Amino acid sequence: MEDTNGCPGRARRIAYSGQGESKQDTADQLRLLIESVTDHAILTLDLDGYVASWNPGAERIKGYRADEILGQHFSRFYPPEAVARNRPRYGLDVATREGRFEEDGWRVRKDGSRFWANVVITALYDETGQLRGFGKVTRDFTARYQAQEQREMERLREALRIRDDFLSVASHELRTPLTPLQLKLTAMRRAVDSAPGGMLPSERVGRDLDVAVRQVRKLVELVDDLLDVSRISVGQLTLERVPADLTALLREVVARYLPQASQLGSTVELDAPAPVQGEWDTRRVEQVMTNLLSNALKYGGGKPIHVSLRAEGGLALLSVRDEGIGIAPEALPHVFDRFMRAVSGRNFSGLGLGLFIAHQVVSAHGGDIQVSSVPDKGSTFSVRLPLGPT
Repeated sequence: MEDTNGCPGRARRIAYSGQGESKQDTADQLRLLIESVTDHAILTLDLDGYVASWNPGAERIKGYRADEILGQHFSRFYPPEAVARNRPRYGLDVATREGRFEEDGWRVRKDGSRFWANVVITALYDETGQLRGFGKVTRDFTARYQAQEQREMERLREALRIRDDFLSVASHELRTPLTPLQLKLTAMRRAVDSAPGGMLPSERVGRDLDVAVRQVRKLVELVDDLLDVSRISVGQLTLERVPADLTALLREVVARYLPQASQLGSTVELDAPAPVQGEWDTRRVEQVMTNLLSNALKYGGGKPIHVSLRAEGGLALLSVRDEGIGIAPEALPHVFDRFMRAVSGRNFSGLGLGLFIAHQVVSAHGGDIQVSSVPDKGSTFSVRLPLGPT
């Protein structure tokens, strides 16, 4: 029960108007009201927890008739493990001390079956302020609990599916650079064994080493992504902010991807006319730029990539837009989820970690990242980063 200020505590005393309505009339009306309630178990307990009154709702929910339960201790409604922990007494003690006690938990019916209950115990006081007993209201929340359990099971099943998909993709992605690396090193070993004096032409050695270095770099990037996810999961993604010009950083990233864009028949159009000065973890921000630009090239279908950067309202505004295959509407809400790839299938490589990491990095800087997309028209990723710590 609540007092006149809406606060839990002592039962509110009834004010009588003197218009012919007696205390007995009010008590009778209250009794009739309680007896008419069938979806709530409403009962009273004495100071020691013995049942003093019992309504039809209590009989329906708990299974006991009034003549079977009156005078019995209310601990019989608790499962044995709760009784062993002295949970019934704890509820009365809290209600005595604070005026009210509430919890959700398993309760036991007369036939021994269990149901998930919401229980409220309220201290009842007389007009002199003396504690006289407790009011107890129980609701059967089994259906609600089962629905929550079902949703949790579905969530866990989906998490397991995503994990299994990730492990399958990860094994493929990690093997992709390992296979040519192994073949190249094996070929070099054979060439050395068959070459006069074990010496290979420097030109061939350089070419083979370039291939090996590229594959090792790819492996390092994959492992770094996995390590980043691990750090994020345990809250250890730290930032090392330094003064920097994002425009200069973006130009470096774009220049690095121009050869790849050319190979794909694409171009990168950069619109960043002015310096954008601020304080960021440049290594992490570069990681965001790299992820967005590499995704745009991967899914851009060889069409132009549009990149822009400007400062406005204390924010650095970065946009990366492609004109490629786009993202399906049902996938958009999950683009930044861990292990989620916007486009599934083996035609596109990746662990599904890049956008998740980008989102976490941007959030750590106090910014936000959003995506808009139309299938077969392309996607636009928009990043807003504060120019300094917020």
